[in-house]
Amino acid sequence: MLPLLKRIVRWSVALALIVIGLVLSVPGIPGPGFLVILIGIFVLLPESRWLRKKYTALKHRYPPRQARHADRRSRRGS
Repeated sequence: MLPLLKRIVRWSVALALIVIGLVLSVPGIPGPGFLVILIGIFVLLPESRWLRKKYTALKHRYPPRQARHADRRSRRGS
């Protein structure tokens, strides 16, 4: 019963954050709407297989800066 309750709470918090982010992204209402939407998506990340796939695809497409610099250095040395 606890895992089901955990999933329900996680989905409700994530959906609430996404809705609040959408409201904040309306022109005329000040606030970090896009940032709140992203936080809501990251809360849902462990629950949604589709979001995990998209996240790993983006992670492979845009590696961290340190990895890119190390890759360039290793190419220069060859």
